[in-house]
Amino acid sequence: MQPTTSNSAFNFKTYASDRRVIIEERLEQYLIHNEPQKLWDSMRYSVLSGGKRLRALLCLAAAEAIKPNEDVSNLVLPCACAIEMVHAMSLIHDDLPSMDNDDFRRGKLTNHKVFGEAMALLAGDALLMLANEILIDETPAKVAPSILLSVVKELAIATGAHGMVGGQVEDMNFTGAFDLGHANKEFVDENILSSIHRRKTGALITFSIWSGAKLVGADEKQLIDLKRFGEILGLAFQITDDLLDVTGDINTLGKTPGKDEASQKATWVRLFGIDGSKQRLKELESEGLSILESNGTEIGSAPVLKELIKYAINRVN
Repeated sequence: MQPTTSNSAFNFKTYASDRRVIIEERLEQYLIHNEPQKLWDSMRYSVLSGGKRLRALLCLAAAEAIKPNEDVSNLVLPCACAIEMVHAMSLIHDDLPSMDNDDFRRGKLTNHKVFGEAMALLAGDALLMLANEILIDETPAKVAPSILLSVVKELAIATGAHGMVGGQVEDMNFTGAFDLGHANKEFVDENILSSIHRRKTGALITFSIWSGAKLVGADEKQLIDLKRFGEILGLAFQITDDLLDVTGDINTLGKTPGKDEASQKATWVRLFGIDGSKQRLKELESEGLSILESNGTEIGSAPVLKELIKYAINRVN
């Protein structure tokens, strides 16, 4: 894999396509069929069913931004793949009848529709454990143990009660909060929405960027800047999701639109409307780009991250 450059000839589509190939190949290696076969079939079904691989791309892009003239892919690919496994776990669990109760994901039947609820739940659990196993066992010895330990810890934080799980609970707490008869309606504001989004969606996105930089030796200033960039990107990604739930269709989204509206979820669109949501996205894009363009940041391969925030905001699925 050739290192990235910061020149004007940068082509994001080519970059993303090339990286997705190596991500998919590595995921295949880590998910070779094992026993019990039905469990591994269920795990493979969700992880290898396509997807944007945005979080894995962010992990690679951040590492390459810190080391633009080096091939650092092997150092961070185990982490990038672990992130995709954790993300797949969250989608499997989100789609269950006890949660969002969705029938389609990435244009295919959801895991529990194919393998049953019990197997889907177990597949998600197994993917979470496999992610940690891969991160610990497959990260090259060139990465200092202290750095790897900090990455493992941060993944646990991003995934658990302080991150995705906690965000999902907050999301459930305020589902239906826009019903006129709901007691919590008056308390749903921008701070509540930002807290939900920062944890449920943003925590893993922020970790993706931070971990890629951390694994290749980024300094504290770079890590702080990239963490803030990740928080901005995570919020922008979720606001775009909220918009697409209203404006998209099943053919482009690959999942059922209108679910947030039907469930009366607390979303950016419900609170600020379509125009207000689009305006907030413009503000977030501007803030994110300003971080990357700051002279003090010294991030060498900024074009990749610049294009990723534009992609996250302007995507159609």
